[in-house]
Amino acid sequence: MKKTLLLTDGSVDMALSFNRWQETQSEPIDLTVVYAFDFNKDADQPLKASLFREAKQTANEQLNYWVEFLSKARLGAFRTEILLGEPELVLTIHLLLRRYDYLLIDLSQKDALATYRTCQRQINTQLRCLSLRQNTDCLVEQTQESSYAIAG
Repeated sequence: MKKTLLLTDGSVDMALSFNRWQETQSEPIDLTVVYAFDFNKDADQPLKASLFREAKQTANEQLNYWVEFLSKARLGAFRTEILLGEPELVLTIHLLLRRYDYLLIDLSQKDALATYRTCQRQINTQLRCLSLRQNTDCLVEQTQESSYAIAG
């Protein structure tokens, strides 16, 4: 089975997009869902363990609620993770430190697409778009030649 990474924003739309995408796939996947929870911290407020615990608890509740919307009928292994931090940093960490066959993104995840392209030369992960619409920004595997074509 192909190891697949999905960075979720916790929106119902993303869960529904994943479910529609999964229905079009011919083979099951092992899915890791990562929820990047960037908690707001006042500049004047020191980072305390209680703030961390509250953020982690809130993130767990939100992720568990979101997972209820996912169809897991055609999944192999299914894992969820929460990392406190900006989504771009969390995605970079996963792409560079773990091996995935696919990264699933939604068309609205422009920052995730930019992060993938930044890491692309150092990883073997392929990009897959959750949208069923054709979109060259999402579906084109950027090689050196195609990056010149897109830029020009």
